[in-house]
Amino acid sequence: TMAIRELKVCLLGVSVEIPPSAFHSLAPMYYRGSAAAVVVYDITKLDSFQTLKKWVKELKEHGPEHIVVAIAGNKTDLGDIREVPTKEAKDFAESIAAIFMETSARNAVNIEELFQKISRQIPPLENTDADSHESFKLTRQPPPSSKRCC
Repeated sequence: TMAIRELKVCLLGVSVEIPPSAFHSLAPMYYRGSAAAVVVYDITKLDSFQTLKKWVKELKEHGPEHIVVAIAGNKTDLGDIREVPTKEAKDFAESIAAIFMETSARNAVNIEELFQKISRQIPPLENTDADSHESFKLTRQPPPSSKRCC
């Protein structure tokens, strides 16, 4: 029997729409209560990898105690203009006991695999009874009436 549960996973990385300083002040709202954090950097931008290290430091100092950290090097589809060597990123991930994977969001490469790895590292919920026969029924609410009043 497989238990299914909803987990909060936060996604941290360099945002082009929000100034990093502003996002940084909001970050605790995103990772508070998270079971895992995916920290993303762009393999074509060395500065994004340096920023990733700051996010990891933030998580280690202020994040949940047992949060699972995954490092994702994105944009492998642009490998010909790579600035961050795979070995450097992998060595950093190993030094902090994080999951490491290179991905391509554009081509959907290693995205599912990354989340599968994360799910295998998240500890089981406490006080769960896998043989529990508790259940609930999902029902669809009827659409609102199209009748108009008066």
